[in-house]
Amino acid sequence: MAEIKINVKSISGRKNKVKTVTFCCDDEIRTVYDLIKNTVEYCVKLYNDRRDNSQLPAVLSPDVIGDMALSGKVSFGVNYSENNADPDKAIKNAAEAFSDGIVVIFADDKKLESLDEPLDLSSVESFTFIKLSMLAGRMW
Repeated sequence: MAEIKINVKSISGRKNKVKTVTFCCDDEIRTVYDLIKNTVEYCVKLYNDRRDNSQLPAVLSPDVIGDMALSGKVSFGVNYSENNADPDKAIKNAAEAFSDGIVVIFADDKKLESLDEPLDLSSVESFTFIKLSMLAGRMW
């Protein structure tokens, strides 16, 4: 069982900091694709569990509303979709986003370049996933 640490940035203005989230995965991670696959499977499981277990909307405090407003969306966190997320589609989408350069992954300070690039988890302290976005103007 592998333990992975991923840096996550909070998008709210009040908590504008990076924190490290640790989770364990059952599969052995040998390549960048394995890292993406395991990370996406974990996130999809959390999403589907949260969707299945949410019955009533949470009561939002003024501080929580303020934090959400700074990020651009105030919501109760309820998923109104009737369908669970499909892990296979999510893995395919994430791998494609990495291959297309929309998502960049760093192992500590080293940028990972390809899906089949080998990884040695014993030499990596943490991973950072960055989603890039296009700015207004010409695409190419």
